[in-house]
Amino acid sequence: MLRFTFLGFPIMIHWMFWLNTSLMGGALNASSPEQLRGLLGWVAAVFVSILIHELGHALTMRNFGDRRVGIVLYAFGGLAQGSRGLARQEDLMVSAAGPVLQILVGLAVGWAMTLWRVPSPWLRETLDGFTVMSIFWALLNLVPVIPLDGGRLCQALLGAGKLRQALVISIVSAVVLAVLSFEHSLWLGLQNRVLNLLDIRAGTRVGGGIFTLIIFGMLAWNNWKQLRHEPQIPWMNAR
Repeated sequence: MLRFTFLGFPIMIHWMFWLNTSLMGGALNASSPEQLRGLLGWVAAVFVSILIHELGHALTMRNFGDRRVGIVLYAFGGLAQGSRGLARQEDLMVSAAGPVLQILVGLAVGWAMTLWRVPSPWLRETLDGFTVMSIFWALLNLVPVIPLDGGRLCQALLGAGKLRQALVISIVSAVVLAVLSFEHSLWLGLQNRVLNLLDIRAGTRVGGGIFTLIIFGMLAWNNWKQLRHEPQIPWMNAR
């Protein structure tokens, strides 16, 4: 793992994070220097965006008195690990803080790009990718699928003793998204309408396709195993 400290938080990045991010960015088809530069920009955009997301969780945990919070980026996302339990209200705020911060930074970058011309085509492409994935991956993270933030928010809102209901909602939501993963017109249409509404001119589009099918298919399966009290995939139980 790559290890460093930022804002007082120890951060670890697993090699699978770099691999999966590269594959999602089209690494298998990148052969020309321009494509490789674009791939590097995509990986950088995803890294910074997900790190900002996890910092939202970590900073909120610290605000609630947890002084031992670490961040891990791995596989398809990240994890902010605290050292103490959270009250219901605290859990709601910690779960919401990650996607909210990610969306706010994405909006700020997107509007800045709309107002001011970015001189470097490569930098503009990188910031374009950062903007779109920050907004839409954060929104996707808010669907009520455990262990995504939306799933944890749903679980916290339902209250203690309602895990079974939360898992049922999670499985249904994950299956629906997996089934819709190849409805490209739906994914593109939703993003186009939101970006037009926000007056953000960005060309990158995210979500849908094989990775969405794999991610939400695996989450549905993991939730089903949890519902049946069977061993789960450990690295998939992260916020």
